[in-house]
Amino acid sequence: MPQAEQQLPRLPKFIPVVSEQQPLPILQALQLVQSRARAKFPETVEAHVRLKVDPRRGDQMVRGAAVLPFSLGKPLRIAVFAEGADADEAREAGADIVGSEELVASVLDSKGKGLDFNAVVATPDMMPKLVKLGRILGPKGLMPNPKMGTLTTQVAAAIADLRRGRVEFKMDRTGIVHAPLGRVTCDLKQLQANIGALTAALLAAKPEAIKGGLPKYVKSVHVCSSMGAAVPVEVSSLLAAMEVAAGVLARQAGKAAAGAEA
Repeated sequence: MPQAEQQLPRLPKFIPVVSEQQPLPILQALQLVQSRARAKFPETVEAHVRLKVDPRRGDQMVRGAAVLPFSLGKPLRIAVFAEGADADEAREAGADIVGSEELVASVLDSKGKGLDFNAVVATPDMMPKLVKLGRILGPKGLMPNPKMGTLTTQVAAAIADLRRGRVEFKMDRTGIVHAPLGRVTCDLKQLQANIGALTAALLAAKPEAIKGGLPKYVKSVHVCSSMGAAVPVEVSSLLAAMEVAAGVLARQAGKAAAGAEA
C-alpha cells in the first residue's frame, strides 16, 4: 500500500489583529504604570510627548525647563561655580560643592570621570572659566544655560528649584520630548501634578509658528516606567493635570512667602 501522506497542521485563514490600547485619562494611565512595575529597583515614571512640530525647522525647536511641584525622588548633588558673596549664598542654600577656579581645575583633571555631582549652577561671571569644561559637562547635560535657569545671579532660587524637581527638556529629532516625572513609588496625585507642570512648561515653550492650544500642539502622550510598557494618555486630560499643578505650586509659594515674613 502507498505510504500515507504526511498531514500538515492547518493554518488559520487570517491572523487576528490585536487592537491598540485606547488612550486613558492621565490618572488611570499613571495607575496602570505603577501596577505594571515589576523591577527590583524603584523605576522612574517617564513621559513621552510627541509634538505637532517640524523638527527639521530651527524656528520650531522646543526646549526649556519645568519646575515640578514634587521631587523626582532621586539623590541630587549640586555643584555651584561662583565666587565671593554668590559662593556664600550657594553654601547657605545647601549646595553640595562650591568653588571657582579650583573647582574648574578639579573637573578638568578628572576628565569627566567620577564627577561627584549631577547638577550644576553657575553665575554669569564664571562663564569665561567654564568654557574650557564644555567638552566634559556638555555631553552630560550639565553645562549651565541661562534658558534653563542654571546660569543665573539668583543662585539660591536655582538651587531650590533643582531640589524641588527641576526638569530640563529638549525635543529630539523625531519631535518627541522625553522627561522623568518621579519614581513609581510616588503618590499618584504627585505624579499627576508633575506631568501637569511639564505640560505647562511645554506650552510656554511652544514655537510661535504653532497656533492654538494643547490639541493643536500635542499629537500624543505616553507614560511608562523605566522597564515597563508605554500607556497612551488622553491629551485633553492633561488640562486638569495643569490645574492641579498650578494649585500645588501656588500653595507652596504661599507657604514660602509666609515663612520668609516670619
